[in-house]
Amino acid sequence: MSGTYIQEKLRPNHCFGCGPDNPYGLQIHSFWEGDEVVCRWTPKHYMTGPPNFLYGGISASLIDCHSLNAAIAWANRQAGHEDAFDPELFMVTGTMTIKYHKPVPMREVELRARIAKVEGRKYLVHTDVLSDGERCVSGEVLAIRIARMG
Repeated sequence: MSGTYIQEKLRPNHCFGCGPDNPYGLQIHSFWEGDEVVCRWTPKHYMTGPPNFLYGGISASLIDCHSLNAAIAWANRQAGHEDAFDPELFMVTGTMTIKYHKPVPMREVELRARIAKVEGRKYLVHTDVLSDGERCVSGEVLAIRIARMG
């Protein structure tokens, strides 16, 4: 994956999960790959839950932020703003459902998000967390477009 990642187009952004301006955050970098938004990310050693497995809350945070970034990128793509995002195309999480299929090993994971449906200001996003190609966690996020504050 090369080029400018989605989160870079949303600066300034101090979000814990996706903000490139938060030195303590997860620092995910998401890119378009066909019709999916993809991220490859490696956990830090202190993000463990059960021995040798990723803490489940981190998996949920990854799905939350990656899904929102996918929805924002999709909305910008549809509006013709793929190179420089419109700061007014901003979204927050309305609901999130997580299903843990198997523990996530403490090594690189791949996140894959797809826009399932758009209705007005609501964007339904399906995201999987994969390890070595196997789905470990799946999520469904309802992203809601709002006016950006401050």
